[in-house]
Amino acid sequence: MRVRKATISGAVVDPNAMASPNPHAPSPTLQVESAFELSFTLGDLRPQFFRAYADWLADMREYPDPDDELEADLRRLRWPSLGVLVEVEPETLAIVLLAMGKELLADLEHGRDPLVPVRWTLVSVDEVELTGRRIVLRGTAIERANAKSDELN
Repeated sequence: MRVRKATISGAVVDPNAMASPNPHAPSPTLQVESAFELSFTLGDLRPQFFRAYADWLADMREYPDPDDELEADLRRLRWPSLGVLVEVEPETLAIVLLAMGKELLADLEHGRDPLVPVRWTLVSVDEVELTGRRIVLRGTAIERANAKSDELN
């Protein structure tokens, strides 16, 4: 994903210093939580994210859940692509992106400059806001305990 703007606790930061959770990384003993915000467009997402969405739709069609309101909305709209959703039902698109939060965070890893040290791990997507073509993702980030000392060295 190409991030157009990234902030931590309201301060603009390099999006390359943010990463999705790594289940193989050791947990730091001291974790400082902050709010993050990422801004991007639908076109900034990789094709793999769109495939994940299509797979998710296929799974819903094969194993329907009559109590799932989002699934009912998507069925009513005849299983639209994300591009159609952004035009026809932006509110539903925001809910879809919120539901696919982990996939969005995983998409962040691709395109990240590996030479920039990771300072924050994004752990949750709590809110999605659509403003025209711009998508704003908000959630919780954890700052690496030794990230500030790494910068000083």
